[in-house]
Amino acid sequence: MVHNTIQIGLESIMRESNAPNVETVERKGNVTYAMDDIPPWYLCIFMALQHYLTMIGAIVAIPFILCPALCMAETDPDRSNIISTMIFVTGLITWLQATFGCRLPIVQGGTISFLVPTLAILGLPAWKCPAPEVLDAMNPEDRREVWTVRMCELSGAIAVASLFQVFGGYLGIIGSLLRYVTPLTIVPTVALVGLTLFDHAAEAASQQWGIAAG
Repeated sequence: MVHNTIQIGLESIMRESNAPNVETVERKGNVTYAMDDIPPWYLCIFMALQHYLTMIGAIVAIPFILCPALCMAETDPDRSNIISTMIFVTGLITWLQATFGCRLPIVQGGTISFLVPTLAILGLPAWKCPAPEVLDAMNPEDRREVWTVRMCELSGAIAVASLFQVFGGYLGIIGSLLRYVTPLTIVPTVALVGLTLFDHAAEAASQQWGIAAG
């Protein structure tokens, strides 16, 4: 009863003020394609290339930071295999997510947030890298065994950590925590992740500051 009275009163005010109906107002703006629009196929190719060039730096940065911690030499050919695998898997997962998943317009790839616990694990005494002269004296098979064991350790740690995320989401624990996890707590966390990796980024960029700045 009260709701009907309020609605009738609002409608009378809008009629007296000659205000346009919200449903009849046309959407205005500078958006070229709306949410449900489909660009031409040839334009999608250029948009995909633009998106690729935008995110390729963040994807390649993870192997570049991770390889030295895995005791891989700078001239190790397996570095290119890791980078190629990272790019291929990122593209495959993104295509699956955009085609069969929730279809969010984002790239599904590695995250910088995992680098902090990864470097913490590899910094333990058990995973300390051998001396450079020892690595140089190894044959290619032995050098591959050194970083493969560490990669398996990291893969197992991520797999176990993902179980907590799966059960936390299934049981609704994440939704309960969102009442306490606000942007005021997320922003400092993201900032601390970036500051933690600053020395690794500066070391990699110091080889050629001009290219890094570009």
